[in-house]
Amino acid sequence: MSQTVTIERRGAVAIIRFDRKGRANALSFSIMRELIAAARQFEDDAEIAAIVVAGAQQVFSGGMDLKDEVWDELPSLPVGERRKIAAQGPRLARAFMSLEPVTIVAVEGPCFAGGMALAAMCDFRIAADNATFAAPEVAVGLNMAWHSVPRLVRLVGVQATRRLLLAGARWDTAEAARLGFLDEVVPPGQAEPAALAMAERIAARPRVAARMVKRAIEATMHGGDIAWSTADGELQLLNWQSDEFASARKSLRSRGAKG
Repeated sequence: MSQTVTIERRGAVAIIRFDRKGRANALSFSIMRELIAAARQFEDDAEIAAIVVAGAQQVFSGGMDLKDEVWDELPSLPVGERRKIAAQGPRLARAFMSLEPVTIVAVEGPCFAGGMALAAMCDFRIAADNATFAAPEVAVGLNMAWHSVPRLVRLVGVQATRRLLLAGARWDTAEAARLGFLDEVVPPGQAEPAALAMAERIAARPRVAARMVKRAIEATMHGGDIAWSTADGELQLLNWQSDEFASARKSLRSRGAKG
């Protein structure tokens, strides 16, 4: 792991943290690869009972980094390379949704777009009361991907998902909790301690039984999510080449905006 993506182990609890020290803690393609690698370290780990996923202290994530140099290279790459890049987001989602240890995301500040998709892949979500949630993909000419649409529909219902993705709704913590997206709201700066406290409680329970129950819940609620969104990467690659996305990215870059 790099200094941006770190893993900390505390007995039967692990913390996966990604912190860019700025840039809205946006998800660059390199950070996505590191997060995938971090999650895969626990695929055969029988000792870890719970994993806390945390972003930066002031912002969980503003979503994909639209200033990543990969965007400039993309048009000249062979189609096979472009498809491989487009597959990274769905692969990141699958890496976290398939973890056997219970996953708890700790959210401080903005949690947008890809950051919100990553949070949706976890079993529990705890947020500071200054957190906000949004999925502005359509506003920049993109589709919400990473297997997140069927998952959000299952988590908060179809109309709340429509309002979020199509009408540009933004949730504060009260609304996110009311919809069932959040499990706990805490004061600012306390999301990670609260997530760790939950992780310790879970780690104190029988581990194998907890893993079996988690898989049963996942299969019941989200068993079809991947099948229903199997074309996410292909659709995202198509939208990356649209005039709308090119215009939105140019506008964002000219304002010094972060993805």
